[in-house]
Amino acid sequence: MTQSSGALDGVKVLELADSSAEYCGRLLAGLGADVVKVEPPEGAPSREVGPFAGDEPGPNRSLAFWADNVGKRSVVTSDDDDVLSLCEAADVMVHTLRAPEARSRGLDFESLAECNARLVVCALTPFGQTGPWADYQADDLVLMALGGSMAACGYAPGRDGAYDTPPLACHGEQAWRTASTYAAIAVCAALLWRDRPGSGSRRGQFIDVSAHECSASMTEWHLMAYLCSGQVHKRGPHPTLQGADGRQVAALTPDFLGPHVFSRMLEMLEGEGVAGPLSEPEFADPVHRAANFKEVWRALKRLAEIHSADEIYRLGQSAGLPWGVIRAPDEVLDDPHLRARGHFVELEHPEQPVPVSYPGAPFLAHGSPWVMNRRPPLLGEHTEEVRSEWAPHAASRR
Repeated sequence: MTQSSGALDGVKVLELADSSAEYCGRLLAGLGADVVKVEPPEGAPSREVGPFAGDEPGPNRSLAFWADNVGKRSVVTSDDDDVLSLCEAADVMVHTLRAPEARSRGLDFESLAECNARLVVCALTPFGQTGPWADYQADDLVLMALGGSMAACGYAPGRDGAYDTPPLACHGEQAWRTASTYAAIAVCAALLWRDRPGSGSRRGQFIDVSAHECSASMTEWHLMAYLCSGQVHKRGPHPTLQGADGRQVAALTPDFLGPHVFSRMLEMLEGEGVAGPLSEPEFADPVHRAANFKEVWRALKRLAEIHSADEIYRLGQSAGLPWGVIRAPDEVLDDPHLRARGHFVELEHPEQPVPVSYPGAPFLAHGSPWVMNRRPPLLGEHTEEVRSEWAPHAASRR
């Protein structure tokens, strides 16, 4: 069967971005776009972020860089005139420049639109291009804090009602990744709008992505609950069980899922001989069960004492409960379900002795599949190649 092209096949994307927006380019490359990363002669700062392959630092050995730049090409230049020349051939430019810097370099939207009227420009910055905080600095932790997500994550208050433990934030640049995902969606929408049949000669547009606003969207229902009811979500621990092997299982319980689930869970607990008082008729009443919820949790702990985490997980799933083992990254790599769906992809690195595994498609689309056939670029590897390929397209747009 012939391999289909990605949804963005033929779309040229120029990336002038720091690590905060590199994931946006990775997503666009996965959709089939030709993403060219512009780097200074010394390389993007993300090339200096460890850990490194073989524990040997180097601009072409950063695993962090590999993760967010797989599928791209690299062009080295320190001349903004070169960037403008590449923009003439591009469909999209993704950058992380604040408005004053973009203007001083002649890379503001007005200047870019003069050289390419159909160019879609997406700027991803901490607080957007406008507003009282537009010039403020922020890292991922600050954005998670200001957006409200951190306030909803962490441990419950102590017996006196005071929150004497700090809130928690997820590791892994969650604010930047969310903003990059929204940026990629916005770019796809702008291209669809520009190129829709019957749209005539629509021009490009400027997309202003505020990571702060994206972080605020991550509060899920907590913000809506406050807006509609005035109730503030209180932090509390997620329900987990520790198996006999010491590993943890995320274990939502019937009071979170609805009383109709209790009967199946009770059948499972009775089959394992650990139901205890839950077999008494009064526990069928959700009001009584809520008032004596500690008995439910005691029964679950008795189950955990006699089974490994994987066994607990499978018992819960057999009873219709959304339980799952809390896995370390190396365990995820060996996940048989992900392997069965072909999620992980191995790419050859000429400078490495063995192929490197990467997380692959976040979805399956048979007509316009996720594209995963180009390893992360060596520094400046494609400078002359891109210039020769893109120059004719730039000339045709004039």
